[in-house]
Amino acid sequence: SHFHIFCHDPFLILPGLFGDDTASATTRPAVATRGITLSKGRRAVMSKARNSLLFTTLGPQTSWVLWLDADIIETPPTLIQDLARHDKPVIVPNCFQKYVNAETKKTEERAYDFNSWQDSEIAQKLGAEMGRDEILLEGYKDMPTYRSLMAYMGQEGKDEHYEIMLDGVGGTALLVKADVHRDGAMFPPFAFYHLIETEGFAKMAKRLGWQPYGLPNYKVYHYNE
Repeated sequence: SHFHIFCHDPFLILPGLFGDDTASATTRPAVATRGITLSKGRRAVMSKARNSLLFTTLGPQTSWVLWLDADIIETPPTLIQDLARHDKPVIVPNCFQKYVNAETKKTEERAYDFNSWQDSEIAQKLGAEMGRDEILLEGYKDMPTYRSLMAYMGQEGKDEHYEIMLDGVGGTALLVKADVHRDGAMFPPFAFYHLIETEGFAKMAKRLGWQPYGLPNYKVYHYNE
């Protein structure tokens, strides 16, 4: 099979202008209109960058596309083989950070990417009440979605290849069958069913009949800003 690996670093696109949308829900301030607008604008730019890479690079021989954040600093050496063995149209591992606990001085882990989730009725109801161009974002205190976040589903020491079905996916390490993109699934820079970028991509893929999956016990690690 022929692979394309796209390394993507959002901070190289608009450095210093926007925060990181995968930040922990516990670290975000209450939502403000300006914050949502900035976040939407930032992710729209990221979507356009991803789509530009995709539309100019995907060739007829390509079987898989691996979207890999340039800030991913640690993965198993067999990442591509491990994800591809599942033979799923869209699959994503769990993205964590390693950090030094200030009190214990020991290295610990914390969840990083909160964009891989299973939808909830509450989130769907919130979306139904939104304006056409408004988006749902994960992790804002004033926008509780009550989605099931894959970030919290991992079980230490359990099967790394345990699969779950997802409705939203993050893009820190995302493996996609090329046919999913050829079928029209891209990263919407606009509100698509009130979702944008990678989460909008997952929705688009599902609408086209491609089910995304996640591996809650399989970890990759993001740089600790």
